[in-house]
Amino acid sequence: MSTSEVILEEQGLRDGLQTLPMVIPTEKKLEWIARLVDAGVRRIQVASFVHPRLVPQMADAEAIFQQLDRRNGVVYSALVLNQKGVERAIAVGVQHLAISVSASDTHSQKNTRMTLEEAKADFRHNVRLARAHGISVRAGIQCAFGCRYEGRIPAQRVFDLIKHHLDAGADEIALADSTGMAHPVQVRELVAEALILCGATPLALHLHNTENKGLANLFAAYEVGVRQFDTAFGGLGGCPFIPGATGNIATEDTIHFFRQMGVETGIDLEKVAAISREVESMTNAHLSGALYKLPALLSAS
Repeated sequence: MSTSEVILEEQGLRDGLQTLPMVIPTEKKLEWIARLVDAGVRRIQVASFVHPRLVPQMADAEAIFQQLDRRNGVVYSALVLNQKGVERAIAVGVQHLAISVSASDTHSQKNTRMTLEEAKADFRHNVRLARAHGISVRAGIQCAFGCRYEGRIPAQRVFDLIKHHLDAGADEIALADSTGMAHPVQVRELVAEALILCGATPLALHLHNTENKGLANLFAAYEVGVRQFDTAFGGLGGCPFIPGATGNIATEDTIHFFRQMGVETGIDLEKVAAISREVESMTNAHLSGALYKLPALLSAS
């Protein structure tokens, strides 16, 4: 398989599975992680260290990392929301954490019970703690392109948060269209400026497909220079604190989209699609992705 030209971070194990009412056994999650690695995925967000009462699907985060068959060249990350989450991640040897702040004050309070200013201070503390233990940090900005509660998010607020995150010591920056409200012109303009601010620091996009514009927004970002994107098998995902939230852009659809343009991801589409079909069969969940449902097309693509 040729060297990848774009990096896809698989979010299905965390952002995807957390939305399902059925709790998936730890052994099955570990199997899917191994199969994703075998498919060529090199970045996987495998869990979040959050309160198990609020997100029962993530109650086995410690067990996942303790039993993980870690492969060289693969980044296994986790999401944390607070100091307790960072401490739990440190205890089981997590080496890469995603720590986010919402650009929406209302969403921040619903998601973390902190105002934006409180969340920024907490973020700095958590980044210092993680880095003191040799953990790299991908700093996220949620609702960067719009909020269902507040509407339009001023671009300057996003730029200020990028500067804040870089000053705090972030190793990477990720802009999240958490609500799926973004459109390609907005993405192109905001991301072009964000890339300048980031300089040599990698910039990733986390796109949701709520309004069916996910791949259009991905292409707009790709055109201005982004080469790292979050996806989820089958298009699973969504935030429980955002009204009407739906899944991420589907990993399979993104692989196919890039392949048609001659851009290599290094990932075997059919191997990922097989996981999506299994998830659908096990859980009776409605997956929004398209390509995993079309095995004849997959074999011919």
